[in-house]
Amino acid sequence: MTVFAGAYALHGDQVVPQHLKDALARITSRADKGVGTRYCSDQSRLYLAKWDSGAFGEPAWQESDDGSICALAGDPILTRQGKRPERQQQLLSLAQTSRALAAEALAASRGSFALVHHVAQSGELRLATDAVGLRTIYYTVQNGLLVFATALRVLESLAQIDKRLSDQGMIELCVFSFPLADRTPYDRIKVLREAEMLVASESGVTLERYRDWASPVNQPTDMGEAAKDIHAEFERGIELRAGSDRHVYGFLSGGMDSRAIIASLVKGGRKVEALNFSFEHSQDLEFARLFVGQIADSCDLHCSPGAAYANYAFLAKAAMRTLESEQKLGVDRPQCIWSGDGGSVGLGHVYMNAQMLDIARTGDVSALVDAFMSFNHQTAPVGILNGEARVRLPKNIVDSVKSEVNRYPVHDLGRRIYFFLLFNDQRRHLFKHFETIDQHGLEVLTPFYDAAFLSKVAATPSQWGILHRLYASFFDLLPAFATRTPWQTYPGHVPCPVSHDTAARYQWTGPLPLRQLALAERAKLSADLLRASRFKQQPPVFSMPRIWLAALAQTLGLRDCRHLLPALRHYKHHSAVAARHSSG
Repeated sequence: MTVFAGAYALHGDQVVPQHLKDALARITSRADKGVGTRYCSDQSRLYLAKWDSGAFGEPAWQESDDGSICALAGDPILTRQGKRPERQQQLLSLAQTSRALAAEALAASRGSFALVHHVAQSGELRLATDAVGLRTIYYTVQNGLLVFATALRVLESLAQIDKRLSDQGMIELCVFSFPLADRTPYDRIKVLREAEMLVASESGVTLERYRDWASPVNQPTDMGEAAKDIHAEFERGIELRAGSDRHVYGFLSGGMDSRAIIASLVKGGRKVEALNFSFEHSQDLEFARLFVGQIADSCDLHCSPGAAYANYAFLAKAAMRTLESEQKLGVDRPQCIWSGDGGSVGLGHVYMNAQMLDIARTGDVSALVDAFMSFNHQTAPVGILNGEARVRLPKNIVDSVKSEVNRYPVHDLGRRIYFFLLFNDQRRHLFKHFETIDQHGLEVLTPFYDAAFLSKVAATPSQWGILHRLYASFFDLLPAFATRTPWQTYPGHVPCPVSHDTAARYQWTGPLPLRQLALAERAKLSADLLRASRFKQQPPVFSMPRIWLAALAQTLGLRDCRHLLPALRHYKHHSAVAARHSSG
């Protein structure tokens, strides 16, 4: 199943209003009529709608005679005696009447999924997301109703719920590109966190964690042996996801993550249709071509022009449509594509460095957070905030990061930063993909988010992971053909040992300095800045005179304010959503 949304009345004498049911039925999916399959359960206290793209080939929707209902988005990947049962059997394993048994089944899952389960016998409604929280569930409790969806756009579209902006959620979105913890851009809309189960009944709404990432583990003592263990778990995760597929689609860049996946798929005897959307004369494109040259019998590379910050699902969909019409490739599951997303943080420990770990050994959480924020250049856009917000919001940001760093009180403070990144940054990476999944219908297969794999990584000392050290040991275990040609690495991290002589563009090359831009280019950037500040509903945190001054300084080449544009665009979009509600 691909996307679901619903509403549940917390009190037995209450019903879900018809106008809310109608709205949910209308907006859960924007797919054209006849595309995918729509399901609906309409009970007095519960309304549930879902749309299934058919990517997995098996529906995950179960209704019982007593009125119980259970449905999935994504793929939980449960195993039984080492083998993976069919999708419907996995759903039944999660649809336990006993909450304890349901939690036990959830804890055994290793995939990425969202679950909704109504237990008619007790009247409970349960919502759960995967161990990392990748397949998100958004929810709000208003007027005695629990309203939920696997896409934020659904709740944004409902005129029936309050969508006032959250100061904290919005400033975090501006600083990190995502809100932290369970926050969203809206005060009363929350998100289920990693390994979390929400239980709703007449007693109210409670949250339970079915997996504790801070549980004590036996820490390995040899990095080489740990890398072997992690690599074996990675390959196991790939085999479980691939199943009987022999012909697959996969993204392929010039980096390590997608190469590790494609190499493992080819090693397993599979034919891969690799899609690359990199710019011409880029290392991402050149290195992908060199790699595919090593496995030409098992992998074909299909290159199309990309775009900065694109939603790659739409690029992939268009490329697949063309390939299937021209070549009739016969891929086993043409709506599934392998993605290397998750490798940089999950295994590469990017955004962490040795200085942070030196501070972590002192036990000083405040200093550790300061070093983390400084290293990653994460600061509030203070230059355009008003006087009160310039004082309050930066402090709130630091406090919220500290709270998240302390969420899992493991002894290794460096590992706390890792968990902070994994359960905040990493789990939000595919936000655009899942927000638009009803339009493109593609499911991504993401072995770097595998819960068993990440558990192995998290058990290692954090100093092994930084700068791709552990990843480099892992990479050495890939088939020999994967390491004969160069790959792209992060600046200052373990370098690629394969020499290369290329003038191709490096992925992490920054934009041209402001003073190297012509006056007309600087003026255009400033016009974009001012255009983004035209809010329908003025956020109380910004100073318009300061925004104008920033635009003038940028035009004159005195100050580079390009970093302010995303923050203003975030506010512009979400304040418009809030304004639609207040005017409705």
